[in-house]
Amino acid sequence: MARFWSALFLGVLVTGCSNSTPVTPPPADSAPGKVAATESKPEPLPEDAPELKLEEGFELLSFDAFEKFFAKDPKDAVVWQAAGNGFDCFGKPRGYLYSKQSYDNFTLKFDYRFRRPADLKNDAEYKGNTGLLVYITEPHKQWPVSLEVQGKYTEMASIKANGGAKDAVIQDDDAARQTARKPVGEWNSIEVTSKDGVLTTSINGTKICTNEPGELKSGLIGFQAEDFEVQFRNLRVRKDQ
Repeated sequence: MARFWSALFLGVLVTGCSNSTPVTPPPADSAPGKVAATESKPEPLPEDAPELKLEEGFELLSFDAFEKFFAKDPKDAVVWQAAGNGFDCFGKPRGYLYSKQSYDNFTLKFDYRFRRPADLKNDAEYKGNTGLLVYITEPHKQWPVSLEVQGKYTEMASIKANGGAKDAVIQDDDAARQTARKPVGEWNSIEVTSKDGVLTTSINGTKICTNEPGELKSGLIGFQAEDFEVQFRNLRVRKDQ
């Protein structure tokens, strides 16, 4: 693991699970033709990552399945970047990706991890933050009316309301979270099911949280940039009845 994380400081960037060919940084999100200079990037995807085998009925959600929204012009900043079968998020400025399709009843699975700070001593003190937005209701703003499945490390897979939506009533198992969650810097697998406005979440196969049905039952899905460098991979969704 130490050798793996040291690759970041050697300037190695791998954009695919099995492709180690260096690539030119992409143009900035809002400035076509310009290349942003960034001081650091999330750790490259591991070359030995297992090939994703899609479960029956699931479809892969690539970077092209999403649009970007920022409340403020990101100027030359590269905030989101395709990587392998997922994408990297560089955290600033804040904003989110949102799907081109709307979803109501579905099962969504993905893996994500934060870049572990070299000086982090206690994972419980790590403030890394992102989130999965569900039932996004326009207009787009920061943050939109939606429910959020927390990507925040200390509250991983909890459920909350955003953007003025009515507060979610939840049953959350923090003891299960503490047991199921892997250390900062390692991949955690998240599963979210949506059924008539009820979300059920799990971390690495362990159920964590569910909410009582509310006013939101369908909408776009999205991923947040909230100041921290984070990677997402193996995003796939199944539309359920």
